[in-house]
Amino acid sequence: MSIINWVAVIVVGLIYFAIHFFWYFPFAFGNMWLKLVGKESEPKSKIIRDTIIMIPTSIITVLVIAYMIEVTGMTDIGSATLLSLILWVGFVATIGINQNNFNDRGIKLFLLEYGFYLIGFLIAGIILAAWP
Repeated sequence: MSIINWVAVIVVGLIYFAIHFFWYFPFAFGNMWLKLVGKESEPKSKIIRDTIIMIPTSIITVLVIAYMIEVTGMTDIGSATLLSLILWVGFVATIGINQNNFNDRGIKLFLLEYGFYLIGFLIAGIILAAWP
């Protein structure tokens, strides 16, 4: 078994973070998200705090994906993409569905909030598998 490529994990973690960060910009889905959650804006201090928290959590998420790719031996792009999808369905989607149902949040909000994670997981798996 190989050792985790920490450079790849950090770089892909920062890419994952950037996708998440820009996902909620007003020109992307930020305004739609505010409308769906019934808000007009978010305080700047909360945005800064949330952004700071997203950096290490993004790297940890990518680390887990990299670890799972390594231990399963699903190291080619197709297998790593499938594994990323399975991880998303098994952990993120199921938790998201439960949260949405218990909070009566609706399918649009589910797709917006948890769709990012699907895209992030898939991109992370693809890049990690393609990393030399």
